[in-house]
Amino acid sequence: MTGILQLFNLLGALSLFLFGMKMMSDGLQKASGDKLRSLLAAATANRFTAMLCGVFITGLVQSSSATTVMVVGFTSAGLLNLYQALGVIFGANIGTTTTAWIVSLFGFKIQISLFALPVIALGFFMQFITRRALWRRMGETLVGFGLLFLGLALMKDAIPADLASNEHLTAWLSRISPTHLGNLLILILSGAVLTIVLQSSSAVMAMTLTCAAAGLIDFPAACALVLGENVGTTVTANLAALGASKNARRAALGHFLFNFIGVCWVVAIFPHFIRLIDYLVPGSPYTKETAVLSAVLPYHISAFHTVFNVLNTALMLPLLKPLAKLTLVFIPKTKREDKNEYDLQFLSTGFMQTPELALVAMRKELERMMGFVTRMSDKIIHALKVQDDRMFSQLIDDVKEAEKTTDVLEHKINAYLTQLTHGNLSRHAVAQSFTLFDVLNSIERMGDCGEKIARILEKFHTKEPFSQADIDNLETIARDVKKITKRPRRLLLDFSQQTSFWKEQAKRVFNEAVEDEKNLNALRKQLLRERRERIVSGQQTVSPDAITAYADIVNNFERMGDYALRIDENLLGFHAQDSTPQPGERAL
Repeated sequence: MTGILQLFNLLGALSLFLFGMKMMSDGLQKASGDKLRSLLAAATANRFTAMLCGVFITGLVQSSSATTVMVVGFTSAGLLNLYQALGVIFGANIGTTTTAWIVSLFGFKIQISLFALPVIALGFFMQFITRRALWRRMGETLVGFGLLFLGLALMKDAIPADLASNEHLTAWLSRISPTHLGNLLILILSGAVLTIVLQSSSAVMAMTLTCAAAGLIDFPAACALVLGENVGTTVTANLAALGASKNARRAALGHFLFNFIGVCWVVAIFPHFIRLIDYLVPGSPYTKETAVLSAVLPYHISAFHTVFNVLNTALMLPLLKPLAKLTLVFIPKTKREDKNEYDLQFLSTGFMQTPELALVAMRKELERMMGFVTRMSDKIIHALKVQDDRMFSQLIDDVKEAEKTTDVLEHKINAYLTQLTHGNLSRHAVAQSFTLFDVLNSIERMGDCGEKIARILEKFHTKEPFSQADIDNLETIARDVKKITKRPRRLLLDFSQQTSFWKEQAKRVFNEAVEDEKNLNALRKQLLRERRERIVSGQQTVSPDAITAYADIVNNFERMGDYALRIDENLLGFHAQDSTPQPGERAL
């Protein structure tokens, strides 16, 4: 009964550690969301820069899983190519070693209870006594940090002090010591399985450090478990890549191959690698004294983890292109890798682990949806001029299909965005989410307007109700609308909205959008007036239905311009009646 209670105490302590790790990672992501996007943008320079970005991003969020899932998502969204993604993943493996050093430096050197609870208290009250979002996010981070170390302290207390001297346990542990290849592989597999089950290499690392400091496992066995953790942590990214683009799946596979190849060459020289760490780190990790083990062994294990990942990255970075080609062997290219147009192409990965960064992929998805609206304008322009009935019917069908696609995408994106807003988002991210809701609705309505125009043209195609002057005028307003719809697409792909350049240019861009919409409205009135004058003067004879049809087409084009301006208002952060920039707010 006592053994079962001790087991549950250990599991409870582990759960507290995992909860603290997640809270700390979430807080850091919210506090540095914009910086993460900036760092990721820098990854496009070269493989070395990409690797450094992976180190810094993982160091910021304290989670290699969050980094790799983010990389898979951005690769799926087309923001990173395969080589850049692999470079960031290489760096993530180095960045994740900081967790082991934090635990080694603070978790075993001082009495955790002296600072864990005060840190939790400080972080808790920081979330309520300040109005500044950054301080609230840092408060959440401190609470997670304190809970993490409180869980570590409870894990240490959950292991009985006399357990290491138990004869039966000592005999069993000696049998699985990595003295030969079989035992080494068993320990590596055990570390991988534990990491897969817990979905956190940091948690397994903390368990390894705790058990080693208590004398339950020796230094070589702990190192074997660390190797397994490096393989097991790749499962998270591969799960996130399910259903994503082939390039995203290749990036996740590259993560596995990178760590697996690294483990293979270390296994081949395992005894020599252990001796290298013994030489680099002072103190002997083979003593039986618990006090000495707590002071020395965690540093040896952390050093093993760091040296392994640094050397593996140094060896594999020059071989990045061959590694990328190796992923093509398992996931070969096809003539056409495009997904169904009805599918979400940029939000089909596990972005919920990094909701702040999901907003970037969301904008890419909306820009793609906006592309169908622009395509409608193109098809309508051609349909106005084409003489062949078969070609005309095909163009009209294409417009209807594009509108159907926008409807399906609107439903899927709305569901995804709703789920995202129910997550643990910062206030700024929530404001952006509601802005994107309005943008999504406006794009869908633009698609409806395009379909109405196509149906009117289809209905009157054989009746020839439009003169050549009418057709020329409709083509003119259609081209203006096409030009106007390009601005929202550019703004959706502009991820630098917090830069000083954007703030300086926002008012100018908004004023241009307002001027374009005014010109479009004036053009609508002009076209209706000129046609009325032609009819009154007898230059053109049309039926009442044709008069209404022409007006409906022109009005729907003008409405598309109105919705485009509404999108500009939302993305630029302006209200129509107030030209003062208000980033993150919805337009009324």
